[in-house]
Amino acid sequence: MSEADEKCHFCREVSFKYTCPKCNALYCSVGCYKSKEHLKCSEAFYKSCIQDELTQNTVTQESQEDMRKIYDILKRMRETDSGFNPQEFDTDGLENSLDSDGGEEGESEEDEAEENVTEGDILDEDLEEDIATRLKGVDINDADEVWSRLTTEEQDEFQKLITNGDIMKLMPDYKPWWIKPKNSKIVIIPTPEEAAKKESRVPEIFGSIAKFSDICKKTPSPCLHYNLWNILSAYACVARFFGGEQRTNASEAVAHLVNLSATLKYGTNFEDAEDAIVSVEMEAITTGNGPAGAAAVGSAAGGANFLVDNREQLQQDARQLMATKEHKLAALSDVLYLLQQTKAISRRKNTQEAEFQKLFALASGSVQLDRTKLAQLVRKIEFMLSYVAREEVL
Repeated sequence: MSEADEKCHFCREVSFKYTCPKCNALYCSVGCYKSKEHLKCSEAFYKSCIQDELTQNTVTQESQEDMRKIYDILKRMRETDSGFNPQEFDTDGLENSLDSDGGEEGESEEDEAEENVTEGDILDEDLEEDIATRLKGVDINDADEVWSRLTTEEQDEFQKLITNGDIMKLMPDYKPWWIKPKNSKIVIIPTPEEAAKKESRVPEIFGSIAKFSDICKKTPSPCLHYNLWNILSAYACVARFFGGEQRTNASEAVAHLVNLSATLKYGTNFEDAEDAIVSVEMEAITTGNGPAGAAAVGSAAGGANFLVDNREQLQQDARQLMATKEHKLAALSDVLYLLQQTKAISRRKNTQEAEFQKLFALASGSVQLDRTKLAQLVRKIEFMLSYVAREEVL
């Protein structure tokens, strides 16, 4: 029996499509991966995560903005924990008619409400001043230092949010640049400033794209189109995971991207768009992305998939990225930028750091991104840019 005909080790009915990076078992679907026979392996998540290199202790405008974001999250944590919901006070007092017979009783209730709101405002101001004072001059990138400035109560609240996954609810909503606005009968004409801001969210298309005929004399293989689906699906997950700020941590973004895309990770060729998309979801579950992502933002033990929120959203993102030539070029250009930045960073790594990342990649089922691998990926994305730049509308 050839390797291609070998059956899934769990259902023993369908040919295998994937290989478990930890035990090398062959399986065909998520159901088989989570079967009882494979339960021990599939639930053995790692709890370690990489501590970012400490940056210089200078306070910049960017670090101050990050500090403000942390404060907003902590403030919302405190309000949620104490049962305070600002929306409950939006219609306070509006249900009572001005001509009602409440008299002095109504005035008393209004005075009491004003007193309560004033006390709440004072508590919020005290909390804001307290946290701002404790975080003043702190390098936001120094996780240990920020953690040490939190009170025991704040640390417990934060840990609770991480454990149950609710930390993601406190993050500001992110609207990807490729999302097409919903059809509406009302047309809003943006101001020049708004139009410029929207345009700035779209990654700049790489300026030096080689002519495809100069780098490849053969007719492009049909699998290139479906491989592009796989790469851009992975890109959509990474962009959402980082809230559109993937360029602030290029090396980590590239690690997630390569782990999600079988085309980039293994050189896999696809023959169907659906398989290319589902493969991204499968890789998010079965590789180091699962525990690594969970360790960063949620519960690994719960089996939550933080890089792929749901398949419907993943399919929608992939379709919109593949909808226009400009979207494909912009997304690939962003990927190329991340790879080039990661390659530049890899030149500055010391031996000890490089050895640690090698061991971490082996332990988490990830691909080791050394300079050789990064150079190969840069060439592959440059090739895909040339392919998209010449392709006709499909």
